[in-house]
Amino acid sequence: MPPAPDAPLLETPRLRLHPLAAGGEARLQAVFRAAPDAFPGSGGRGAGAEPDAAERELHQCAATPGREVAVLTLRGGGEDVGAIGWWSGHPGPGLALLGTLIVAPGHRGRGLAREALDALSAWLAEAGAQALRTGVERRRLGAYQALRALGFVELSIAEHTRLGLAGAGMALMEKRLRAG
Repeated sequence: MPPAPDAPLLETPRLRLHPLAAGGEARLQAVFRAAPDAFPGSGGRGAGAEPDAAERELHQCAATPGREVAVLTLRGGGEDVGAIGWWSGHPGPGLALLGTLIVAPGHRGRGLAREALDALSAWLAEAGAQALRTGVERRRLGAYQALRALGFVELSIAEHTRLGLAGAGMALMEKRLRAG
């Protein structure tokens, strides 16, 4: 029997990770609005998400096998406080791409991003992923430092080149995963 439509994919001591599909746009857009700094504009300031960002994200997830996004919901109260998005099997076998990791400003500094990422990493590893990759603009120093604190290491410029990326303004980062 398939899980209920609103059943969480993963649960941690403080969070439920609820995958979203069509119909979840308002929930995801609310998370995007709560964290405008997750969407940098010119000058490094948070520009906020476009009004249809959640709709476009969920459309891309539906059209792309292995691509998913989930809201991070507090277990004690049910408030959506963030989002995490990934793409299994991309950019290649044994890899997954982390595309989104957002925690609303009022809930930062409590380890929620780490808790969500650890749960997702363990789940991906059990499914056969050996590494989780992501990229961040080098000028976004806070995001770069947060990824380092979460266990990501920067890959060499050779890996950028292999993937066809210019590399100068982007840090390609990876976190090795272990099953079990």
